Amino acid sequence: MRCPACKAQLVVVERESIEVDWCPDCHGVWFDAGEIELLAERAGKTLEPGLVGRPAGKVDEANRRCPRCRRKMEKVTPGPDGELFLDRCTKHGLWFDAGELGSLMRRLEGHGEEAAVVSFLNETFSRSAADGSHVHSKESGT
Repeated sequence: MRCPACKAQLVVVERESIEVDWCPDCHGVWFDAGEIELLAERAGKTLEPGLVGRPAGKVDEANRRCPRCRRKMEKVTPGPDGELFLDRCTKHGLWFDAGELGSLMRRLEGHGEEAAVVSFLNETFSRSAADGSHVHSKESGT
């Protein structure tokens, strides 16, 4: 599977049997549909529907293509301020450009159920970047 931002090959990053696709070149992250909810479940929490799914309206940023189906993804925003924009394929998942996952984490710190998931994600990617122990050497699809 190719990165929707830079076209590099994505690699699988795994933690507690949950896999996400990560770009080693631009550091973006792809979550297949349901993976964020699965992370919440593993943390013993339930995420509210629409946590990262409000349509963003008109955005100057170009639409990216889904790494699964190659259709244009829609821009969504996780907050009322409209300062953070993510790319979402309604069928396949959600793309975070480099820094966007961290930005979302900072927005959610201290917000109860979401905070446990944020902590889980932060630990996963911090460990992967530090020692490579959670990054699969096999490529993530074609």
